[in-house]
Amino acid sequence: MPPSIILEVLQVLEAEINLREETRVSEQAKTAVEADEHKQQATQLSETQEELRVRIDKVTQRIRELPDGEAHFGKEIRLLETVHAVMVDAVEILGRPETGSVAIAAETEIIELLLQSKRINPGGGGGGGSNPDGGGGGDTTDAALALLGKGINEKEVREDHGINQAVGDSGPILPEEFRSGLDEYFNQLERAGG
Repeated sequence: MPPSIILEVLQVLEAEINLREETRVSEQAKTAVEADEHKQQATQLSETQEELRVRIDKVTQRIRELPDGEAHFGKEIRLLETVHAVMVDAVEILGRPETGSVAIAAETEIIELLLQSKRINPGGGGGGGSNPDGGGGGDTTDAALALLGKGINEKEVREDHGINQAVGDSGPILPEEFRSGLDEYFNQLERAGG
């Protein structure tokens, strides 16, 4: 699968995580704001969810347009079609306006579905051609996930700590731009969950 498709899915994943966080904040502030203001926030969240649905539809179409895309990536296409359906539900839920557990559950389901695909998830290997599991030949020195945008923490400072693997070999080696980005991504997930 082309790296640009993988990056787009990762960007949608990050945006969905941010949307879920914004939904939680809106729900927590619900009692402190006027009903109209909460409705306006929920409408904005619904519009953001709709934008993400459109992006997933474009990714699905790009995968279909790959040579033998339906044959090689049928599982991923079906998975993204399921993501589309849940996103449609989330748009409707947020539009009610509902920012509580039902909306958060739908957003969480979208996140979990996006994480399921091994071919879309760079940690799952994949690849093809004469160099299976080979990486891109780009010349960027920025981590792929550092290019994703700001997110919730506007004061965040991203640094390259130059961490190298000390022991062990758990599988194929990813290109440096993916390794450092994935390390930071999963570190952020662990910090957010803990």
